[in-house]
Amino acid sequence: MSSLELLLIPAALTIVGVILFFTAWIEDSVLSPRSLIAYTVRTRSRISPEDVERLVAAQSERLLGNLNRRR
Repeated sequence: MSSLELLLIPAALTIVGVILFFTAWIEDSVLSPRSLIAYTVRTRSRISPEDVERLVAAQSERLLGNLNRRR
């Protein structure tokens, strides 16, 4: 093995770590129910927060139903 190949191992691990960190950040800050509600309220100011909460609850139930069917 050349020294370049040995240097690629930590580089690959670092890249995987960065991708995992970025994915976790997106899930927490962009895809969380709270951020979805806030985004929808900001973009559709005519809709009340309660309506948005109902929409998110319905979507969550649908997603959880899909998970339960897979098991």
